[in-house]
Amino acid sequence: MTTTKWWLVGAMLVIALVVLAGFTLGISPKLEEVGVTRATRTAALAQNEVYELQLAALQREFDGLETVQDELAVLRAAIPEGAGLPALIGQLDAIASRTSVTVTEFTSADAMPYVPVVPVPDATAPATDDAAPIAPATDSDGAGTADAAAVSPLVTAENFVAVPVTISVTGSFDAVLEFLEGLQNGQRLLTVTSFSSGTPSADVPDRVTGQIAGIVYVLLDAS
Repeated sequence: MTTTKWWLVGAMLVIALVVLAGFTLGISPKLEEVGVTRATRTAALAQNEVYELQLAALQREFDGLETVQDELAVLRAAIPEGAGLPALIGQLDAIASRTSVTVTEFTSADAMPYVPVVPVPDATAPATDDAAPIAPATDSDGAGTADAAAVSPLVTAENFVAVPVTISVTGSFDAVLEFLEGLQNGQRLLTVTSFSSGTPSADVPDRVTGQIAGIVYVLLDAS
């Protein structure tokens, strides 16, 4: 092999070494940086998708917040934080005006702590897993009236009280019954515990007096 050929081979080896060194020292790190950048971008896009889903969920909840607040206002009117007797009397007058009766008397007794009644299984009933649940009983004074609140651990004797009320109205028998129905479906939650009506008098045969006893409820802790 001539000297020229040796120089040519040496030059090719030098060029190869330079190219290899350039790739190792310059191009390879850049390729690694590009790979890291692509991985970071992919992770960021995935995280953005998660954020978008969370944002959409929050938007749906926010859109329904006004409806929930309206429902809460209705519930707070049905079971307020205080006795609210003036407001209750106003509601009674409105129902009386609508049903053409006259409220002649309204009284309220001392508030009583609410005591949830635990249902006692019937000893004579067959013991089966498929037996229907037994409805809780009601105390004679109405303080233990069973309803949806009886099964809620959030309702206790410390924050839920019952206020007995009595109402006397006069009017036609049908009007008194209509007043009674309106009373049970009014804005304020009222459980009717007893109802009686007198007999019409000879002077006013189309007029009776209805005696209504019931219970209104108070939730002391709004939270």
